[in-house]
Amino acid sequence: MQNKTLHSYLKLIFIGIVGILILSGCGSKYYFKPDKKEVQETVLYDGLAPAWISSVVRNGATLMNGQFITKNAEIPDIRLNRGSQYLNETEEYYIVQYKKSLALIHKETRDEIIIELESIPVSASLDGNLVAIIFDTNTIAVYDLKSDRVVYRQDNVPAPANNTLVAAPYFLTDIIVIPTLDGKLIVIDKNTMQLVRNIVVNGDRYFNNVIFLEAIGNRMVAATPKRIISVSPNVINTFDANIKDILFFEDRIFIFSNEGEVILTDRDLNEMQRTKFPFAHFSATNHGREIVVLETQGYMISLDDSLQTSTIRRLPRAVTEPTFSAYGKIFIGNKFINIQ
Repeated sequence: MQNKTLHSYLKLIFIGIVGILILSGCGSKYYFKPDKKEVQETVLYDGLAPAWISSVVRNGATLMNGQFITKNAEIPDIRLNRGSQYLNETEEYYIVQYKKSLALIHKETRDEIIIELESIPVSASLDGNLVAIIFDTNTIAVYDLKSDRVVYRQDNVPAPANNTLVAAPYFLTDIIVIPTLDGKLIVIDKNTMQLVRNIVVNGDRYFNNVIFLEAIGNRMVAATPKRIISVSPNVINTFDANIKDILFFEDRIFIFSNEGEVILTDRDLNEMQRTKFPFAHFSATNHGREIVVLETQGYMISLDDSLQTSTIRRLPRAVTEPTFSAYGKIFIGNKFINIQ
């Protein structure tokens, strides 16, 4: 009887210890903490934005006071309607979403062209009289301003759970490339408005929208949160990673992973160099003389373009606010840092 009681007692103790270990394991979280000797001087903020960032898209950020930041780091003296979101720009127009419509705001006259739509646009690009649009329903469309109608439309499988950094459609000489919320690139002939090609970047079902799309020369690079592809006239190369962000130059690509890695590849996605910052959680990325990435615990990491050397500087505080990377600047909440 005593043995049975002792056995039950020991069993309860064992279960309790296991439970404590499981709970402590689930609650533990590791953070980036570089050696103090590696951290150089503190980087100070260089200025203030007119208001805090309220939302961020791939090509811009909307502020709480209705103004917005463009990819060129400009903050025009324009106040958007409450509930509007800045999406993109061309040389002549700012592109803004408001409910189920797009507003094209002329940069000089401030005149607006309103395009009424059937769903909420989440990304758009303008080229001449053509507006390429991605909707929250994962439908894509091309709208002709001259004829005031949709000249191309394609319904895709709904993808309600997607990353907020939706890549913008891309206009090339004879084609329009429209990314989708379920990881594809729809290639349309600009003259005939016919489907030319359907490129699958990644076939995952959730959180799989195309977050990056850019073309330099005859090379187009696109990515979802799990895969990056490099498309040339002859071949499509792929590279799998848990992707936070990407910087694409003519001859090299920098991949920033969710595991705190910075990976350098050539434009065919052949890995050239990799460096890891243990437990780092990256925020905004940028480049000037060096490659720059912010780390959420309050650090700015600078790397040379071969990933051979790196410098860690402390920020005034941890990065807990929304960030947006523009030309020559990184915006953090209502502040910004100049990138030289």
